[in-house]
Amino acid sequence: MKQAIANIFKLLNQTVTMRTTAIVLAVVTVIMLTAGIWQMTYVRGMVVEEVNRQAGRSMESAIKVINNRLSNVETALNTAASYADMFAPHETLCNTLMQHLIEANSDIAAVTLLYEENYFENHGRYFAPTIYRTPENTFEEDEIGGPENDFCYLETDSNWIYTNKLDTGYWCLPYIDSMSTKRAMVTYSMPLHDKTGHTYAVLCADVSLDWVQNLCEQAKPYSYSSVFVVGRDSQYVCHPDQDWIQSINVIEQAHQQHDSTYLDMTRNMLTWQRGTDTVDMSGLLQNDTTQYDFSSSIVYYAPVPRVQWSVCFTLPEYKILEQPNQLRAYMLLLLAVLLAAITGALFYIMRWQLKPLALLSDKAYEISQGNFDVALPEFTSHDEISRLRDAFDDMQQSLSKYIEELKTTTASKASIESELRVASDIQMSMLPKIFPPYPDRNDIDIYGELTPAKSVGGDLFDFYIRDEKLFFCIGDVSGKGVPASLVMAVTRAQFRTVSAHEAAPDRIITTINDAMAEGNDSNMFVTLLVGVLDLPTGRLRYSNAGHDSPLLVRFEEIIQVGELPCDSNIPVGVMPGWKFSAQETVIKPHTTIFLYTDGLTEAEDSHHKQFGMDRIMKQIRSIQGKGGCAPHAIIDQMKQAVHSFVGDAEQSDDLTLLAVQYSKQQLDIRYQNHITLPNDVQTIPQLNGFVDEVCEAAGYDMSTTMKLNLAIEEAVVNVMNYAYPTGVTGNVDIDAQMNDERLKFVISDSGTPFDPTAKAEVDTTLTAEERGIGGLGIHLIRQIMDTINYERVDGKNVLTLRKKLTK
Repeated sequence: MKQAIANIFKLLNQTVTMRTTAIVLAVVTVIMLTAGIWQMTYVRGMVVEEVNRQAGRSMESAIKVINNRLSNVETALNTAASYADMFAPHETLCNTLMQHLIEANSDIAAVTLLYEENYFENHGRYFAPTIYRTPENTFEEDEIGGPENDFCYLETDSNWIYTNKLDTGYWCLPYIDSMSTKRAMVTYSMPLHDKTGHTYAVLCADVSLDWVQNLCEQAKPYSYSSVFVVGRDSQYVCHPDQDWIQSINVIEQAHQQHDSTYLDMTRNMLTWQRGTDTVDMSGLLQNDTTQYDFSSSIVYYAPVPRVQWSVCFTLPEYKILEQPNQLRAYMLLLLAVLLAAITGALFYIMRWQLKPLALLSDKAYEISQGNFDVALPEFTSHDEISRLRDAFDDMQQSLSKYIEELKTTTASKASIESELRVASDIQMSMLPKIFPPYPDRNDIDIYGELTPAKSVGGDLFDFYIRDEKLFFCIGDVSGKGVPASLVMAVTRAQFRTVSAHEAAPDRIITTINDAMAEGNDSNMFVTLLVGVLDLPTGRLRYSNAGHDSPLLVRFEEIIQVGELPCDSNIPVGVMPGWKFSAQETVIKPHTTIFLYTDGLTEAEDSHHKQFGMDRIMKQIRSIQGKGGCAPHAIIDQMKQAVHSFVGDAEQSDDLTLLAVQYSKQQLDIRYQNHITLPNDVQTIPQLNGFVDEVCEAAGYDMSTTMKLNLAIEEAVVNVMNYAYPTGVTGNVDIDAQMNDERLKFVISDSGTPFDPTAKAEVDTTLTAEERGIGGLGIHLIRQIMDTINYERVDGKNVLTLRKKLTK
């Protein structure tokens, strides 16, 4: 079944003709069904309304006839009673009174005079003469009581018992005639009074109820309806089944039905109410005398107040709706025939009208397979399909032209992509890519990564060590792609060039800013942070140009993390001549400086929520153990957190991460010495003796001692000659310290600030005439010493020279 349905849907999806036919057929079906349902509902309502109206008229007509005929009996009896005092008191004339009464009304079956006890001496104690109508419509006389019959009707006959106490007539309860006819009867009685008002007799008129049964049968609105009458004693007065008359109690019968609706209806009938109910009458009417199903019947009932009867008309519901149901069946059959005809006609019309479209579809498919030279069919009409064919023709020509242009564009794009890959490789080659970068050092560990949002990006980071100082930077160029990558390359080159002879971060950024702001027609800028970390002391000097503040991460039982305070400066390239502020702090050993671009904080997920600083702090604080503070570990954890947060969302900005861990180890000093000299070159021999003494303690050989003497002398003489103004006396302090690894000379003075390390490297391949003046002294010192470092501390020039001990 499921497969058949799937095949039908597959067929509908393959052809416009079938699909359009199915859609139109569905719409027509819905419209016709809706109209048919409405019409059937309307017709059913009209039929039910008409049946209700007809049943009501028939019932009212029957009740009116019953009421009139019983009224005629009452009138005849009341009239006879008005002149009964002329006949009834006389035993010879009483029969005359009864004869006139029975002849005057054909509904009266018998007339009886019930006299009080011992009224006529000659007729015994009880005397009740009777005249009754025979089946041949003749009259015969009879007598109840008499000298030979001592029947006491005064104690058993309800007509005497009740009427004797009344001043008006009285209808008794229906009963079955005790004579051979066994007919249902009802009696109307009227008291006869003497002049004193004493009741001496009761005049009774017996009425046969056969005419009620016949009347109800004739009054039935439809042949399939059924009629019954219930008396005030809950007995049937008339019923389709004669055996039920005066033998079945309707209340007991209702209880046996176990139907609350039928029981309520019966109670309404016996309280002489008027109404309509739908009940199950199958147990009450379904017998040998009926051929219809009364399981669901509509019952109309109304009272006959004169005798306190209730007349009920019952109609089986299925017979009422038989014709509407037949009409519904015919309409459904007609609908099926119409739908079949519409389906066939619509299918063939649609296929005929859409045949040109099918031809055009086949040709379009060939075009989609690459056959752009296929000939399209020609149409004589000027409708939408013809215009579509013309559009396909234009598209065919445009596709041919486009394919040729696409081939050229694809080749050009491949060339551009190749060039972008080369540009990306060149850009990445500008950045440090060997980690750890200084494996022979135990005081510094660095790791960094750059992930561009496009083939090439605008983020940068760089670092290198010069004269025992770590120069590092991180930046973010405005924009993305090739323009940003060009600015990034220029910025990185500027950083390397300027920092090669300048150790102050603020002056480095200022120089870069002035160079880039000049002629910045594209209005691009760079947020940049430059730092210079003095490795021997942990002193960090830095300057920030609008970049995010780095984080300082340190492990002390638990992870401690905080922001490095940064001044608010404008980005590089915005305004020439801007004075960038310099800041300084001391980095404790085993502290990691974590730097990043806004590609980390502003990383977005698919709902455009940003990663944010709170998540960065949470990730860093979740680091476990001291080893977790290692640069590589911090960056790996941060990258994993960002990728998990972003999910499948496209990277929106370049992401750059840089971590610098400072791990300076303080070794015990096993030797130290000090000498203070004036700024007088005549004291150089004292310096030589001091150096010899220190080198001997260090265990250097003669050759190394001579080289160290030469380097220290060059540095000290340079201070003596240039640190203080001419004529001003000043001191030069030389401190020597030695641990298990290195010998360190610290030369300090209070003279004019001067950084000898800022001198550019001397090109020794040039001749003396080609080289500029100066720079050979510091070049010599660099060649002899392992490291050289200059700092301006507390108003003093501090030059530190280091040399590894000979093993």
